[in-house]
Amino acid sequence: MATDPTKLDDLEMLSLLAHGLIPYMERVAAGGKDSFPYPDDLLRGFNQLLLTCALRDVPKVQRPTSISGFVTNWAILPLAEWRVKLDIPADMLIVGDHLLDPDYDGKPTALCRKISRGEVMPLTVKGATIADKTVNPKVIA
Repeated sequence: MATDPTKLDDLEMLSLLAHGLIPYMERVAAGGKDSFPYPDDLLRGFNQLLLTCALRDVPKVQRPTSISGFVTNWAILPLAEWRVKLDIPADMLIVGDHLLDPDYDGKPTALCRKISRGEVMPLTVKGATIADKTVNPKVIA
């Protein structure tokens, strides 16, 4: 069964990115600047992000160009500030949530770890997504 690449799931993409970022950042912390080979989930999530950017008309100059560029320029940003607006329920996140913590050498955040374990699930608020920048200020555990 073929998957329609125009119907990408942003939560699945975040899950792949989070799941891949954890071992990637552990290897970087152990001494590898750009730890290669990249974890499969990180590659799949990154490719999905690139396709999402293209389908949502993010200018090429604003898209990540490499895994290391994604880590240093995107993963440390709050998700609501990513150059591509994510279509995930607003109640999933709190204002300022990001995958990597810029204040602690890019270590994976608690949210990143929860997403990677499948522990972050939306509470379903119809029509409200972080693409609307209507992010719920409550923590969803």
